[in-house]
Amino acid sequence: MRAWRSLAEWQGEAEAVLADERLSAAAVDDARVLAGACAICGASTGFASDGAGDMREGLRCLGCGCNARQRAAASVLLDALDGSGGTQPRVYLSEQASALFVALRRRRRIRRLEGSEYVPGFARRLRMGLWLLRRGVAARIRHRDLTALDFEDASLDAAMSLDVLEHIPDYGAALREFARVLRPGGALVFTVPFYDSQARSETIARACADGTVEFSGEPEYHGDPRGGGIPCFHHFGWDLPDALRQAGFGDAALLRVRQPAHGIPGGLWVVRAVR
Repeated sequence: MRAWRSLAEWQGEAEAVLADERLSAAAVDDARVLAGACAICGASTGFASDGAGDMREGLRCLGCGCNARQRAAASVLLDALDGSGGTQPRVYLSEQASALFVALRRRRRIRRLEGSEYVPGFARRLRMGLWLLRRGVAARIRHRDLTALDFEDASLDAAMSLDVLEHIPDYGAALREFARVLRPGGALVFTVPFYDSQARSETIARACADGTVEFSGEPEYHGDPRGGGIPCFHHFGWDLPDALRQAGFGDAALLRVRQPAHGIPGGLWVVRAVR
């Protein structure tokens, strides 16, 4: 995986990088099952192609069920943990009723994994807990707001959040909270829909005092795996590393993850910031 920190850096190499990716991604078009070993669960059963060519949300591991985006982010997280030197890292994942949480809980390297969902309702959290239990994980579903985390300062070794920040009106508050709860040298890994030709992020909606959402243009909602649609507030561009540094991180970069042998034939953007 390679890292870029600005639009100018990316533009200088984008054409060659994307051309190389297209060659390896072409193999997905005709394959119903893409061969390879999962970087999370280790299974060599391959990755299911849905025929639609979705190399971000598709290509689910036939072992653990994680999609390409989850595997790409997990690869960055595991690489950060391997370089940390800690034997019992404390890691927070901002999802819990998911195939990714289940798969990471089974790894020996991450014995202190905590998760949560943004779900205030107890009944819904109970159903999520039963979903986890059926998959062999006994854990109480926690409700957490990323703009007001309940962790102590510098108490986490790493944190990961996947496609959440674009749904938070004040995403800067969430970045500051992540910086607060991570120890010096700790890593934040996350994904967002990233617009790699866009110099600056764009706010496309705002939350009103009465609880409604006001869009500046065509309303944009993203599908929630647990049902319903969630309004999107931001289109992120290359000022994201600056926003992370302003939030308290020492270094921030956009990583382009491509691992054909692990079911990621097309490059996927993953953000990595170090406290």
